[in-house]
This record gives sequence, C-alpha cells and structure tokens, in this order.
Amino acid sequence: MFASIRRYRLTRGAMEELARRVDQSFAEEIRTQPGFKSYEFVDCGENEVMTISLFGQAHQAEASRELAERWTAENLEDLELARIEALDGRVWVSRADPDVLEAAHTTMVGKFAGIRRYRLRSGEVSELMRIVDDVFANQIRTMDGFEAYHALDCGRGEILSISMFRDQRTAEASDDLALQFMREHLSSFDIERTEVIGGTVRVSRALVEVLAPAHP
Repeated sequence: MFASIRRYRLTRGAMEELARRVDQSFAEEIRTQPGFKSYEFVDCGENEVMTISLFGQAHQAEASRELAERWTAENLEDLELARIEALDGRVWVSRADPDVLEAAHTTMVGKFAGIRRYRLRSGEVSELMRIVDDVFANQIRTMDGFEAYHALDCGRGEILSISMFRDQRTAEASDDLALQFMREHLSSFDIERTEVIGGTVRVSRALVEVLAPAHP
C-alpha cells in the first residue's frame, strides 16, 4: 500500500466552500480510481489543509496526484490554493476499524486526524516497522474511537504516522501513547519526533480494502 500526502494553504476563498467542492466532486471522483483505498481532507486550522490518499500500488498513487492537479485547475479557479509540501511513501504498517468506512461530509461533526513525523538517523526502517507492527499498532487499535492507523516510510530517513479517531480527545491521548511507546521500545534507535499535526477530517471516503492490515 502506498500513500500520497499533500499540504496546502488556502490564500483566497473560504475553507467551507473548498471543503464543500471536495466533498461533492473530488472525493467522489478519486474513490473510483484503480487501487483506491481511502482519502481524507483534513482541516489543520489557519487555512492549512492536508490530504491523505491511500492506494494499492505506487503508480496508482502517482496517478491520483495527476488527477488532483487536473481537478484543481478545473474546479478551483476562483480560489487560491498553494501547495506547500508533498510527501509520498510505502505504508509498512496499517490497521483499520470498519467505522472508517463511514464517509465524512462537510455537514457532519468531523472525525479527527493526528499526523506525527519522525527523523530516523540510525537503525533499520524494516526493524523499526516490525516493532511498530508487533506492539504499537495493536495498542492504538484498542483505544476508544479508533478508526485507522498507518505508518509509512517517506524516504531519506523520514517516518510518518497517521491516526484517525472519531473525536479529538482520543486523538490527543494517542499522542501520549506514542511517546510512551518510543521511550519503552525504540530506545535503540536514533529517532526524533520533528512535527505533530492535528486536524478535523472534513471529508473522507474509504473502501473495504483499507481494512486489510499491512505488515512489514
């Protein structure tokens, strides 16, 4: 499984209008693409947006980026949406609860996403992911409100994890769990947490294929 993650800043226009168009048009289009597993539009506050797309193969994730560029050009002419970062990577570890299949719409109370970024300076990614798979993925999935967890290797020593919950309170509690896990199980790695991003999932779509766990 592969992830395509994009961060944007909305410099002109209303976030509500952007989310409405994504919900009514883009989310419905991307879910029909080959290899699609899930998509989230996350409102991170201060006019910043993160989108997370999961596909079965790397070339399918690449095709989704081309779709996003075309859709943006055709549907957001009156808005100004600047891309500020792009991340891609293989998803080594994944767990998902059936609740993630319930679509999120702009008219609903949003789910919540937590994204944590790490820099691995020494140690093998494969061994780190094995520990994440054996320990942390099974811990986080037992938390109340859990919907999904994905850990991916973005290359050049960067590791990224994505957690989805039905409420912000549990998402924030999962951050404490992640810190405890690092102290107790990753002390042999030279790894640093570099950024924590949280936001409301304003739009989401997922197919049943995302429920299949991924292991290293």
